[in-house]
Amino acid sequence: MANSDDPQSMTVAELKIRLKDAGLTVGGKKAELIARLEESTVLTKPKSLLLSTGKVIKSTKKSTDSELVAGELPFFLAIKEGGLGAVEIDKWKAASYGMAFLMLIMLIIGLNSMSWYSASMEETEEVGFMGPMTISMEMNVGLSDLEMKAAMFGVLQASEMSLSDCAEAESTAVEEGGKPISCGTLSTAGTINTICIILSMLAIIILLIFSTGRGFGVFSTGVLDEKSELIEKVSWMVAVISITLGSLLYGIIAGFMTDMEEPLEGGLGGMWWTMFLLSLTFAVIVYNEKTMQIFYSLKSKLPSK
Repeated sequence: MANSDDPQSMTVAELKIRLKDAGLTVGGKKAELIARLEESTVLTKPKSLLLSTGKVIKSTKKSTDSELVAGELPFFLAIKEGGLGAVEIDKWKAASYGMAFLMLIMLIIGLNSMSWYSASMEETEEVGFMGPMTISMEMNVGLSDLEMKAAMFGVLQASEMSLSDCAEAESTAVEEGGKPISCGTLSTAGTINTICIILSMLAIIILLIFSTGRGFGVFSTGVLDEKSELIEKVSWMVAVISITLGSLLYGIIAGFMTDMEEPLEGGLGGMWWTMFLLSLTFAVIVYNEKTMQIFYSLKSKLPSK
């Protein structure tokens, strides 16, 4: 028969009851619960003695109070009870969450931005007795729309249309011998990037909600608590890889596969460059340990002076 006081033979529910009676944290995997229980005095001291020990702890110096709060309370509740000194802040983890929040804002802006790609033209033509006349056009492209501004004979005209409609008009223009502006390619790039942005946004929102909830003691029991490490690992992976891959694919498709007929000259816009650099920074911060390992590995392979 298993010993009822042997932590190894207890179920998760029994372990949490013992830990709760001892005033200890009940979150974590079974192995963590067992280790926490074995380190405590719950198996050797009666509850009355534990209560009296708790009173002694409360009367000790402030630093001991801070350690007690940090060890027993969720992150934000520990700060509320003992201040910032009551918790140990992982700078890289804090930077990761800060960057995740910034990325969420930028992703929302990116979905509505019209500067993922841009093209322009300017040429001068002789118009009869009027002499030389400059004709210019500027095109700004978003993920699903484009806007064009054209100046001709001193008159500025602006128009906006979806990339899908532009792609249909492009097909007609090709059949009639017109000059395409690669709306179909830009539409494909925009669709892929939009999917990646939405996936990254969802992953970041899950991360922020889940981590904030755990910081206030929510999600500290049940399946979510047991799978917390897996949830965070997968969420970080989706958040980082989705936006990095989306920006990279957009750059390849729009930047290298989009043909612009002369006199049009096009290129990747400011939003793409901003998002691409931010996505790389995001990846470096989240996976800082792996980044440093790769860095030192490459550095060791370089010939020494």
